[in-house]
Amino acid sequence: MEVSILVKYNYRNRVNKSGRYPVHIYVKPEGEREKYYEVGLPRKPSVEEWQGNDDAWISTKSPYAFQSNQAIRDLKQKIIGVHKRLFDRGESLTHYHVDKELNFRGSRAVFNDYFRDYMRNPPPKVVLSLCTWEKYHAFIKHLDNFNPKILFSQFDEDLVAMIRNFLAAQIGQGGRVLAPASVKSYFDKFAVVLKHAAKKDKLLDERLVTTFFEEVKVTVPDRVEGLHLDVHEIKAIRRLVINPGHPSLGRDQKLFLLQIYGIWYYKDIIRLQRCQVHVDHEVGMYVTGQREKNGMPTIVPLWKFPNATEIMKEFEDPNRESVYWFRRDIFVDVQVYNQNIRAIATLAGVTRKISNKIARHTGWNLMVRMGVQWPVAKKIAGHKLEGIAGKHYVRIGLREVIDGTRSAQFDELGI
Repeated sequence: MEVSILVKYNYRNRVNKSGRYPVHIYVKPEGEREKYYEVGLPRKPSVEEWQGNDDAWISTKSPYAFQSNQAIRDLKQKIIGVHKRLFDRGESLTHYHVDKELNFRGSRAVFNDYFRDYMRNPPPKVVLSLCTWEKYHAFIKHLDNFNPKILFSQFDEDLVAMIRNFLAAQIGQGGRVLAPASVKSYFDKFAVVLKHAAKKDKLLDERLVTTFFEEVKVTVPDRVEGLHLDVHEIKAIRRLVINPGHPSLGRDQKLFLLQIYGIWYYKDIIRLQRCQVHVDHEVGMYVTGQREKNGMPTIVPLWKFPNATEIMKEFEDPNRESVYWFRRDIFVDVQVYNQNIRAIATLAGVTRKISNKIARHTGWNLMVRMGVQWPVAKKIAGHKLEGIAGKHYVRIGLREVIDGTRSAQFDELGI
């Protein structure tokens, strides 16, 4: 694990009118390119002031010699300290570790500050999607309300339980306490970062942290059955003839059906990009993508629903240079959209409580009910394949989706 950490003066060998040049710490980890970290100095030294001796890099000719040498020493020692910590754990220094240390804001002894730093500089193998980042952001806001300065030394099982209970008592949208699923989502983000602090930065005993989350958990009740439309209700919505005097209802009737076909939320069709839409010569239109919530790839077989392709083409943006598939003028605020589909449901004789989210649940229920192979159904919906026979699939691509949906004849349902 050979690492070079050196002090460099005017490493670019520039010449300027002032005759003063910056000082950098040169860092060359094994297996990575070199990188230069500039030292913040009260004033850049001149060639005459620079002597380059260890701990006395800038001579007393400079009125800022003491402050400047101290700044150089501090930055160099901070980087060396990171290297030593990693070396003691049998790990190699990388620029990620150096950047993380130098860009850290606040105190490393405070979990709140550490959590924010994790969000700003996630580990190299961690990708925080917008949806995931929002959950981390929501958790740290709640945590700051609980206690804005929690020290790592304060953590024990009781504190972890208090944080869980505090989350469970928070008020969410609609003036109600957070749903158990939301509490679990936030609590899981808390667990991820605390475990990372213990495992990677040794700020806590890793075995102790493991016991915290074995003893303190968030239980989410099983989803209530019936949170989907039945086939006869979907047929009623599709067959409904909308008065031409209400074009917004006719538009949203079709978009709601498309949500069901694609197992999508309303925001998914808003964000659908042109590059995600494909037409296979054998089966027809399908959509590829990645579920925002978990980053899982999806393949949506729209060819299974004859009405889907018509809707896709009807609202396609004629501007081929647009990154989005759909015209922007067909979308409304989600609350307005929910009002419209409730009105449509009422006109169709559907009495079930309805919102745009029920479309995704309905589409998923249809896939499972019609016998789509389990791992293929999960691929379509963007669910993880953990703990199921789908683990045996090396890759589920278009051919597997074609084969896995072959027995599901949705066109015969008349939806």
